[in-house]
Amino acid sequence: MRTGRSFTATQGIALAGMLLLSACGGKGSASSATSSGEVPPVQASVVLVSPPAEIICGEVLPLTAHVTGSSTTLAWTVDKIQNGNSNIGTITGSGNIVTYTAPATEGVHVLAATNVADPTKYASATVNVLKTPTLTPPNILAPSVTALGSTGLWAGLNGPQANATYTWSITGGTIQSSTTGNSVIFTATQAGTLTLTCTAALNGKSLNTTAQVQVQSTVPKTPQITVPSSVTVGATNLIASNSLPEGETSYSWTITNGTITSGANAISTTFNAGSAGDMTLACLATNTVGSSYAMTAVQVVSLAPSPVVLTAPSQVNTQSTNNLASVQSQAGCSYTWTLTGGTISSGQGTSSLAFSAGTTASLVLGCTVTNSASISTSAQKTIAVLPAPIQPAGYYGSCLNGDDIGNIVIGWNTANDNLNRVASYRFRALHTGALQAIRPFYIWSGARAGYALGNGGDIQIQIQTDDGTSSHNPSGTTLASLVNHAPVPVPQSSGSNYYPLLTFSSPAQVTAGQLYHIVFTNITADPKANWVSLDCIWMSSAFSQEQPTLPNTDMAILEKNGAGAWVKFSRGSNTGYTPCYELDYADGASQGQGYLGAFAYPDGSFVNPKPISGPQTVRQTITVSGANRIVNSVSVRVRYKSGPSPLTIRVEKADGTLVGQGTVGNIPVTSGNVGEAWAKLTFATPLTLSAGQSYNLVLSAPADSVYTTHSLYKGMNSGYKSTTYFGDGHAEFNTGSGWKRWDAWGVQNRLDNDLQFFFQTQ
Repeated sequence: MRTGRSFTATQGIALAGMLLLSACGGKGSASSATSSGEVPPVQASVVLVSPPAEIICGEVLPLTAHVTGSSTTLAWTVDKIQNGNSNIGTITGSGNIVTYTAPATEGVHVLAATNVADPTKYASATVNVLKTPTLTPPNILAPSVTALGSTGLWAGLNGPQANATYTWSITGGTIQSSTTGNSVIFTATQAGTLTLTCTAALNGKSLNTTAQVQVQSTVPKTPQITVPSSVTVGATNLIASNSLPEGETSYSWTITNGTITSGANAISTTFNAGSAGDMTLACLATNTVGSSYAMTAVQVVSLAPSPVVLTAPSQVNTQSTNNLASVQSQAGCSYTWTLTGGTISSGQGTSSLAFSAGTTASLVLGCTVTNSASISTSAQKTIAVLPAPIQPAGYYGSCLNGDDIGNIVIGWNTANDNLNRVASYRFRALHTGALQAIRPFYIWSGARAGYALGNGGDIQIQIQTDDGTSSHNPSGTTLASLVNHAPVPVPQSSGSNYYPLLTFSSPAQVTAGQLYHIVFTNITADPKANWVSLDCIWMSSAFSQEQPTLPNTDMAILEKNGAGAWVKFSRGSNTGYTPCYELDYADGASQGQGYLGAFAYPDGSFVNPKPISGPQTVRQTITVSGANRIVNSVSVRVRYKSGPSPLTIRVEKADGTLVGQGTVGNIPVTSGNVGEAWAKLTFATPLTLSAGQSYNLVLSAPADSVYTTHSLYKGMNSGYKSTTYFGDGHAEFNTGSGWKRWDAWGVQNRLDNDLQFFFQTQ
């Protein structure tokens, strides 16, 4: 019989987390009585340094408890019996170190130490008393690989069990030492897998475990190196690999005329190329028998193509043809183009390409340039495919003039109105189909009164037919209707959604060429307390044809007067208003007027006019979408201020090559504070603006004269589609130090501004 078993403090501490009973209960301080004389409870804890989970009958074990607190007297129990008894085992001794003697019979017992001063503080552990210990499988330590014929090899047990006996056997080798004990010495006699078996026996029971050793009989196979056949000077992150690696084999790589950056001792390695010429990579494979070696050469060439610069429009129109793309020409190189979402028309194999767009939302254009050393570089560009813009027939440009924005109330602003105002936008359908959504332009302000009140009301929006009279008023016949409830946030706040996309539950069927009306009515119960405004393009002094490329019938704002009759909306003598809106068709087409402001005249003075004089110039950039445009003339809206010299209008390619040019003098100063007029230049011969090519429309004047112009703000960042404004370019200005995109409202470098201009096309 064993007379005792030792265990370490570390083992006890590892179990302490399960045995600790926290001592944070009770009230008051742990060191003094309360002011009333009440003695506070003992603050203490007990941690039992536990014995092993299994012990042998009759075994004698020391027990230790760690105690904290003001009282450390302990009571020891076995199965809740003070000091136990012969049936369950006995505890002898006192204090925090005692001795437990296991009973002669097997069983599971609970040993506990309790703080006498505070019985709620105790610790316990469960022990399983056995007549014989449980046999555990042997854990073999042996080499994983060795060479054929190796002798004096050692295998042994990790943590052999006390009182157990061990017997060894082998296949594929010979045991040189005794076959019993905790270890053996053996020889590898056969190539392949050598198996060691160890059988443990205790009290009539046995368990065995096997371990396998790979016995190698030959040197590794010669590495099969996979590597590029040629690379460019200084190329980085290149990869070489062994395509036939073997188990239990190590690999190491070396290089000349290059640098290994990672994986020098791996199956694959990453490296950088050196100078032009030959670069050599070698791989050494090693196992327990020996090693093998392979080497390969890589050609380092200096004739890599330059990085490909792919020039192509960022957007084209659906099913457009003759779209152009190009890459820079490089001597001795071939060109391979790819296109998804469209069709290559011509130019495959050359540096310039013509292509047609399909009907998908985007197309992907790519070009690979390959040199005589079969080294390639590539570039790729994703091009948006937009619905074909619906421009007024015979025109190309922004095709709009405006000086600012103005609002029209939908409801009853009691400060100015004597009725619940109803408004109508008249428009001519440019597409036959089902109108299913509208995007209006509401306006309100939390800081400035006069734009809205309350929650904005319930705004009923109807598509109505035209009455067919010379006045072209709404007929009252409704094709589609929706109600936009409470468009204004309460409280009112800037930066909210002034441009919601609203959908008709039943679309309106319209026919291209016919006039229709968008009627806005505030149907809330109290339109005096809840109303909102629509924002419109405003002209301080309207031309007889308010928009230069459309008759007044095609785009106008009407309102009902006090007598209930429809009249043209106007505030002030000779002012003009043009609606801002977008209409979306079910088939993806759209139309509308998506210019949402003109940076010129909100307070009786120019906000952001740009001077045209000497080095100060302005221009409109243009990348032609869709088909070629053959143009006869161009018109620009400018203000003449002073000087004897005319305005010069120049059409040039993006590289500055002249396409057409002329001067315009005697530009009248129109009435009103803005004072701008349309200046027209007719070209001596028509100009061709080629699809996919970029151009500039430049306005300049000598330093002895001054002209000014201002821009239009398009709703490209507010959800409006490019079919509602000029999407092929933007406005820029030059103060003498280089071209910059337009600036407005403190924002620089804007892409959402256009000059007021249009070409007349054949």
